[in-house]
Amino acid sequence: MNALIHAQAHSPQAALASSADDLQRARGLLQRSLDFIREQAQPWAASGLAKASDDPYVISRFGDLQVRIEVAAALQERAELQLAEDQEPAEVSIALAEAAIAAAEALLAAANAEFELTGQRTPQPPTVQDPLRWKYQVIGNYRLNGVLPQGLGSAV
Repeated sequence: MNALIHAQAHSPQAALASSADDLQRARGLLQRSLDFIREQAQPWAASGLAKASDDPYVISRFGDLQVRIEVAAALQERAELQLAEDQEPAEVSIALAEAAIAAAEALLAAANAEFELTGQRTPQPPTVQDPLRWKYQVIGNYRLNGVLPQGLGSAV
């Protein structure tokens, strides 16, 4: 069964582990791409550059990826802290969802950049068990309407 038919219940610890795994894979892809650009890539022929690592577009792309990964890491740390401090369950759920979104999007951006900049694509395990599109809705509905994440009742 897929995630649209069969909802998976994850413990907060499992959610943290999943987003930490995505974050680690994003960091690994970033590092492999950096290594490739530094050691093997050739600059675009018409650029007039001696090294691919001098290309302003490539430099900007790596800056973007670094920021995405650092944001994901900060949200991951915040979720871990809220869980460890036994914060309000709704806030913990929202923090976990935010960390999951940021880590998954950092991973996706790193995977796309890897292919774009190196011509290679590292296979990634499927992650359809917990669709991100629902996490955005849960976060937005909580912040906008005060509706608690599923399983916690309703604040409205």
